[in-house]
Amino acid sequence: MTYLTAVWTPKWTSLMNKKQQTTTVFIELTFLNVRTKKRGWRSVVRFLPNLTQEGKVGQSAIEKITHYVDIKNQKELSGWFDSPKNFNEKCPLTDLYYTMQNSKNAILIEKSKMLKYSKKYYSYVLVIEDEQQPELVGKILIFQYGKTIKDKIQAEKNGEISGVPCTVFDLAAGKDFVLVVKEIQTGDETYPDYKMSMFKPETSSLPIYFKEKQAFKNAPLNEGKIEASVQGKIKDFLLDREHHLEEFSPKSLTEEQQSKITEITNFLTGKSSGSFNAAKQESKPSSDDFDFDDNFSSTSSSNTTSVTEEEHDFFSDL
Repeated sequence: MTYLTAVWTPKWTSLMNKKQQTTTVFIELTFLNVRTKKRGWRSVVRFLPNLTQEGKVGQSAIEKITHYVDIKNQKELSGWFDSPKNFNEKCPLTDLYYTMQNSKNAILIEKSKMLKYSKKYYSYVLVIEDEQQPELVGKILIFQYGKTIKDKIQAEKNGEISGVPCTVFDLAAGKDFVLVVKEIQTGDETYPDYKMSMFKPETSSLPIYFKEKQAFKNAPLNEGKIEASVQGKIKDFLLDREHHLEEFSPKSLTEEQQSKITEITNFLTGKSSGSFNAAKQESKPSSDDFDFDDNFSSTSSSNTTSVTEEEHDFFSDL
């Protein structure tokens, strides 16, 4: 998969990630196509419910904890790993990080910086406006986002902004989201800032895109619900996408990844100078190898998501 923690490219598109050799589709941001740096990247999107291929309403967001191991002088040991914490299990990379951080050994503390942590969310979005790439208007893509936007979704649900709670994924009374991303620099690091992004104050029904007319039209309502006569069309519209959210669900570590983590542990702690290939014959890593309290417990989640927005029965009449 492609992650945005270090790479921002100019498109929402299908990309091949050099580290993982798999293709995904979702927003990726850069400032190459931005009209003015001061204005930043601007798009308007609509968060959508997760209508599965089986016609059921699934979770609107998938939450995933990942680690990236960045060992520059041992590239074969570098790579992304889905954390076992996604399944409420102990994570050897988490334990390794905190063991090194609390070792009181300056070298180990410095090496612990090679172990990165990321917590991201994935949801469907409909592109309503895009100043950088107008050809994407009307398409349903998968949007990877972090805590800043997750908090804005939760604030709407709690009614913290307008005083009226709103489930932004709602087909009948959701809200459009103005995505504003600006470039922030701290020292030598440059990263995207989403703080200026916001939901529009008014609720509306789902805007349906008509390709022939290149225009949107909001779905008609009947007593606050989507009109029964258009529900079939809305189902077809929501399923008109290239990728599915479940592709981004956390995956259990493979035996090869477990062997690789063993070699990473040995390399970073100085226990072994052997190669990764040799490590494949070693035992699997265990988070019990280290006697250290788990300081990531507050970030654990289920195997899909800890996003708790209530899922409405959008298609109860179908």
